Order: sequence, then C-alpha cells, then structure tokens
Amino acid sequence: MKINTNANGLPILEQFSEEGFIDCVFAITQLKEIDNHYYFHMAASYNDVEVGVDVQVVKGIKSGFDAEMKLIKEHVYREGVKFIRSGPESDRLMAAIAQLYEMQHEVVAMVASETFTGITLHQDEIDVEREPVKIKLFGNDKETDDEEDYYESFFNIDLPQRYVFWNEKDQDYREPLVRALSNAKA
Repeated sequence: MKINTNANGLPILEQFSEEGFIDCVFAITQLKEIDNHYYFHMAASYNDVEVGVDVQVVKGIKSGFDAEMKLIKEHVYREGVKFIRSGPESDRLMAAIAQLYEMQHEVVAMVASETFTGITLHQDEIDVEREPVKIKLFGNDKETDDEEDYYESFFNIDLPQRYVFWNEKDQDYREPLVRALSNAKA
C-alpha cells in the first residue's frame, strides 16, 4: 500500500477516506515499551500542519475470537487503549477531525486522556510486534455511561511498518467521539 506523505514524511491524515467515511492514517514515532504497555506518538499532516496524539496500548493483547468466531471474554481489554493529549498537535487533531466530520463544533482542546475498551478482530494468535493488529475500540461503554455518549471505531496498528489506521465504524458515532475526546461546543 502506498502512503502519501508531506515534505516531513508524515502521512496525509485523511488520504484513505472514501464513500463518506473518514479513515485516518498516522506514522508511529517515539515507540517505547514500559511495563505492560506500548507507548507511542502517532502523527500525521492535515492541511500542511502536524496533528497527533500519544497512545498507550496494552502489551500482549490477544485474539478476541475463537475458531467459531465466539468472543473470548478474557480477551476483552477494558482499558486496552488510551489516547493522551501530547500538546497543541492533539488540539489540532481534534479540530481536524471535527472539520472532516463536517461538524459545526468549535474544538479548542483535546481532553487530557480518554480510555477505550479494545477487542482485537483476530481468531488466531497474534504478535503485535511482527504483524498488523486490528482492534475495535469502544468508548463510553460502561453500564453507567449514557447510551448517547457511546461510540466505536477501528484502530489498526502496524508496528513493523510504523503506521496506525484509525477508521470510522459508523457516522452516527461522530458526535459522541468528538465530545469524548475534546471540549467541543456546538
């Protein structure tokens, strides 16, 4: 797959968006392993400006489904992925996403952090260090959360090639996703 980049080598954020869906691509930088997590910064270019966010992913994440495609409950990671504001580039990322989603919100800043439940969409053993891993993210999915705040997306990590693909699952999740990750105001 050819990934278009800017002069600084950052992928063009929305280059894979099509048919009304906004799919984002990022380069992985500053990858490190600490305790039971991978930490990295993911960055892209949007309108020739760098956007990005820090990410924490549970290390040793396992396949979410057995051979019959039944969910393996022990492989549901309640705090499996965490987005962490890394500075002004994170604020710009949230503003870019709101713009790409054609929302009328003014986004001034990203929240300090947001944690997601993660389930890999794999049946066989996986090794995130050697192969791409597809993760479905669930936000505001606790029983005590308001149903209108719930959202999902796909978060595909390719550590060997150093890319992340953060893809929309459903356009109905746009509003709750932007509200959860930013201080969006209508």
